[in-house]
Amino acid sequence: MGQTASTSSVTPAPAVKEDVAALQDQTHFTLNEIKKLKTEFQKQAGPGYTISKDQFKHTLQKHVQCWSVGAQYLFLERLFDAFDLDGNKTIDFREFIQGLSVFMKGSAEEKMELSFRLYDIDHSGSIEPKELINIMGKMYSAFYNEDQTKKIKEVVEQIFSDLDINGDGSLSLHEYKLMALKEPLIIDFLEQFLIVTP
Repeated sequence: MGQTASTSSVTPAPAVKEDVAALQDQTHFTLNEIKKLKTEFQKQAGPGYTISKDQFKHTLQKHVQCWSVGAQYLFLERLFDAFDLDGNKTIDFREFIQGLSVFMKGSAEEKMELSFRLYDIDHSGSIEPKELINIMGKMYSAFYNEDQTKKIKEVVEQIFSDLDINGDGSLSLHEYKLMALKEPLIIDFLEQFLIVTP
């Protein structure tokens, strides 16, 4: 048992070195960009070479702009969950780089899939009305002084009425992509949070 712990605490560094070269082929980042991001990641990473939600928010807060602290907090919370593909409540270096690649440099298709994961709160692979209302409500409450709940529910009801093709009460990724054509602001909000650095 002690041998396993010893091996796992030594293994991450070489595995990360191998990943750096492979990640260049799997992402939109250059080798130099990956190395810089690795340095930032290492400053926050724990012994298992992963970062927690708080460490993630600390690392990315300078790259994410918001109209309020509350909106930034919510967005980074959801972004963490979207990056955490294995659902283990931590992000490893691969998840970090792959997620950032899509967030910062991804194609429209990739960003659409990332935004889908932001709304899919329960990681079920589909978006239910309550999830969309929840996220939109929190985002809008940070932006508007008056309660937008009624308006948000109406918009969500209309979206589901128009786009829930199979009538199952949830939106699949395919149906969500159709939604992007009807309500581009729901998808485009990723761009609103990104601070582009030279």
